[in-house]
Amino acid sequence: MSTLSRKWGVAVVAGVSAAALLAGCTAPADPGTEEPAGGVTFPEGEIGPAEDADITVAIPFPDITMYSMYEVATAKGWYEEEGLTVEVITADNVAAAVSSGSADIGVDSAGTVIEAIRGGVEAELLSGHYCRQNFDFAVQPDITSVEQLDGTAVVLAGQAGDPAEFQRALALKEAGWDLSTVNVEIVYPGPDSATWREFFVNDRVSLIPFYGDDRPALEEYGANIVVESLQNWANDFHMAGSAWLQENPNSAVRFLRATMKAVDFMVAPSAGEVPTNKDEVLDIFEAADFDVADLRVQDNPWVLDGHLACPNLYVDEEAWQITIDTQSLQPLDFDENVDLGYLLKAQELLGIDNEGPSEIAYP
Repeated sequence: MSTLSRKWGVAVVAGVSAAALLAGCTAPADPGTEEPAGGVTFPEGEIGPAEDADITVAIPFPDITMYSMYEVATAKGWYEEEGLTVEVITADNVAAAVSSGSADIGVDSAGTVIEAIRGGVEAELLSGHYCRQNFDFAVQPDITSVEQLDGTAVVLAGQAGDPAEFQRALALKEAGWDLSTVNVEIVYPGPDSATWREFFVNDRVSLIPFYGDDRPALEEYGANIVVESLQNWANDFHMAGSAWLQENPNSAVRFLRATMKAVDFMVAPSAGEVPTNKDEVLDIFEAADFDVADLRVQDNPWVLDGHLACPNLYVDEEAWQITIDTQSLQPLDFDENVDLGYLLKAQELLGIDNEGPSEIAYP
């Protein structure tokens, strides 16, 4: 994810402790509200009207990549066509916000969503969010080998416990920068990669992951960019409150359909190509108070982070299992914990399938 933030502050939903959250979320569901055996079902053809017209989406931090698809779907009128109004908030604990009802739908890292479901949080996997992840790393200008990182501080994630830390360490190892061979201190500056960059350019850390909007500042600083790779790996998932889904199946499908239209508009003509609709998308972002000056002058396939996206909001058992394997999570059965019925219905209505991400050239 990139970190081009809004110019003004946003409200933050206070989190709750994991123990308190799980204690309040493990009661058995009311038998009268359980989903039909075999998961949610929909009639043939078009679905009914939205049950809940006002949807709140929680994201973990307020950057343009997290907001992008919702801003575009709102500005283009696709949520309105579905009878929906979508508000986006930031939450320091997305699973808590969704479980408590402060948000109807949330976005968080794939591993975090899986662990929330494992822990008994009253939330379900709804769809994918981003289907690829770029693994780009910069080191200080005078560093040319992993051995020179010995005795220094490095950043692998913004917060302790983020499962993405394990995936990034694996990506580094595969590229010949195995941190387990040297003595480094892992530090956690916060979830915003702009903060990681500030630590880096002030010589407080020797290695950071970075995203496309970090690159100009890193290049000006003289950073040594040692790893650039893109992997077909589910970066984030959409989750939704279990009770909300049971009560609002049409709202969920309508939300997904409109959101997929927005992603397709941003990615067109296809992931890995210069986006046809770049200027219109940036106009939408600017109208929503994002600073897009740096993006205006870029003319590359990565300018809108569309290379990370699958317009069908792809997720399936393979994406689930890859997350578990690469982030060293304990096994969790997909079929027993996931119902893709909402996603598959939205895809059916758009005439698309749940095909996984294609391979694209990078960088």
